Amino acid sequence: MELILAPLRGVTGLPFRRALCAHLGGVDCAVAPFIATVQGPRVKPEILRGIDPSAQPPGLPLVPQVIGKDPAQLRVMLRAMRALGYADIDLNAGCPWPFVAKKGRGAGLLRDESVLAAMLEAGCDELGPGHFSLKVRLGLDAPTLLNKRLPLIQTFPLRELCVHPRTAKQMYEGTVDLEAFARVAEACSLPIVYNGDIRTLADFRRLAARFPNVLRWMLGRGLVANPFLAESVHAGHDTRDIERFRAWHADLLAENAAVSSGDHALLGHLKETWSYLCASFQDGQRLWDALKLTRTRAEFERILALTHLRWRDIPC
Repeated sequence: MELILAPLRGVTGLPFRRALCAHLGGVDCAVAPFIATVQGPRVKPEILRGIDPSAQPPGLPLVPQVIGKDPAQLRVMLRAMRALGYADIDLNAGCPWPFVAKKGRGAGLLRDESVLAAMLEAGCDELGPGHFSLKVRLGLDAPTLLNKRLPLIQTFPLRELCVHPRTAKQMYEGTVDLEAFARVAEACSLPIVYNGDIRTLADFRRLAARFPNVLRWMLGRGLVANPFLAESVHAGHDTRDIERFRAWHADLLAENAAVSSGDHALLGHLKETWSYLCASFQDGQRLWDALKLTRTRAEFERILALTHLRWRDIPC
């Protein structure tokens, strides 16, 4: 059983990964937040800064992720990533945001079978069998499109297929469709990864019991809300500790500060993370209401220092 850190854009980038590995455990590998394909024959180094191998935390294998719809542009990006030393790369066909999907990228890739086929062909050709993977949703408006695309997807020698069992229209609302995921898992001959609504150890146990053949699990919003989640799943019990949390958070703040151009950018990253973290604490909503109004790093840190953090009870 392996646990994968999900690619949450603006949240689980390099600072988050470095702080997580320095203070907590449980994550076996990570998929980096997507990098968009670019026009032209080369990729500027700053675009790839977040996946710079020399900056990555040791012991956490990283899979870069690409988003786009042009096979030629995809080849350029894959070659740039391969030049950095990456052998395994993922294609984002699951981003649900309307401004992405309407342009045929992310979840919108499922709409046009020929474009999807061309992207998969380009990826597998550039990386070789067993090194290109695909992250998808069930469909756009209805949870049936992925099943229609499975015969095509399975003609390519993909490393794995990661499925978030929601439609793009759902965004992150409502419930995951476990019946639809079961149909996909039964029909799919590729190694399959489950992603979606694993917020607690109890959630993981329930899903693992229902899908015993799934060996790789992706943790996203649930792990950001509770950075101890992966560690707790591997341990089989709740490992949360306030002092370790504060040490982790101090490092997270410092890591983000090192790559942010001033307090405004820094607070943007921290507030995005705390929009999830607040769910793990008693009086978390009140704390979040105070943090989101801060305008300086000093003010943000002062509020946290003066707050008596207490975990919210979670089912195990």
